[in-house]
Amino acid sequence: MNGFEERLRSTLGNAAEGAPRLAASAADRLESGYRRRRHRSRALVAAAAVVVVTGGVIGGVIGLLRGPGGDGPGPATGPSAVPSAMISTPAEPVEKVWPRAVRTMPAEDSAGRELRPVALDGDGTLLVVARGRAEGGSADEVLYRYDLDQAVLREVADLPRPKRKSEGPAEGFGMGDGVVAWWTSAKKSVRLWTAPLTGGQARQVAAYETGGDMIDSLAVAKGSIVFSVQGGGVFGVPVAGGQVRPVEHGDGLHLLTWPWAGSPGSWSPKDGAPFTHLVNLETGQADDAAPAREGEQLLACGVRSCLVTTSGGARAFTRQRDGSEQQEVPTGFQIPEPPGQSRFYVRTLHSQGPGLGLYDLKTGTLADLGIGEEAAQGEVPVADRTGRFMTYRTKNGRYVIDLSRIP
Repeated sequence: MNGFEERLRSTLGNAAEGAPRLAASAADRLESGYRRRRHRSRALVAAAAVVVVTGGVIGGVIGLLRGPGGDGPGPATGPSAVPSAMISTPAEPVEKVWPRAVRTMPAEDSAGRELRPVALDGDGTLLVVARGRAEGGSADEVLYRYDLDQAVLREVADLPRPKRKSEGPAEGFGMGDGVVAWWTSAKKSVRLWTAPLTGGQARQVAAYETGGDMIDSLAVAKGSIVFSVQGGGVFGVPVAGGQVRPVEHGDGLHLLTWPWAGSPGSWSPKDGAPFTHLVNLETGQADDAAPAREGEQLLACGVRSCLVTTSGGARAFTRQRDGSEQQEVPTGFQIPEPPGQSRFYVRTLHSQGPGLGLYDLKTGTLADLGIGEEAAQGEVPVADRTGRFMTYRTKNGRYVIDLSRIP
């Protein structure tokens, strides 16, 4: 293992024996430079896994548990013929390999606030949060829309500043029905907010007593803000405002990507691999992932597939939720679990110096992400919760890759 890999491994955290979850300190470092430290009960602990893989490279399989979105459980693309041996062919820059899917944007707005994409909707609207500091050290946060094709940044709303130390910053952004929604935390409650995507003033829609339980996922669907809490349970409130009520079929579950919710949640590492059980909240249809086979460990599941390793972490596989279409993942991978769009993994590069690349499990294509030494400082791209896009910053600016636009 070279120095780059060692620093990257330290950044991502060490594997915990018998518990494939990223350590809280490593998870915090992974988000450093993007977001202020979250409330301590929301440290990004349980949504990630670190598993040693063959070859001594990085020794890490990390994943922020993201569902691939789209329709419900069912067949995805079939296995490719790519061998499991590490690929050493020089990789072309990602913007040359997939020009329709890759865009660059400024890393900061005109006021010097760092820009961080947080959501991408079906028509290509990118939601961006600008975070900085105002006089006196208070948060200075603005919400923008960014047109990826025209490279235009448009302000949506100023984000309300926390008035007390017990109040948290804006989190969990979602778009739909012409609005953007998010939440903030207080002592024992959460507050739900909206603003029109076309621009306007932020408005508090509802407050909900959680007893200190935080929201773990949020979406806008069918005229409602839908969310789940760490302790389990899916709830909703009309976008226009009203009373927060439990969502039918959502008792004890955690929202993955609408309409799918499941258990265990990503905050429940002692309860088993996240999202092995799924329920369609619109229909009540349930789906249980096939259990791991003898000598294997099931790490996590998404809407379509699951990630599995051998007990010692020597080999890794993806499988459909019913256990079919097993495909071995090449060594040297840092694996989102499950892969974005059921295809894409971030992996280490070894043919042209230390760095990270994006690998398509379907075609065997490997693209250079342009990330070198900065990966050890937390610039490690991962797919968003829906598996739609990934973003990361380099010395040349911020990259945004719309994985759904890769043929």
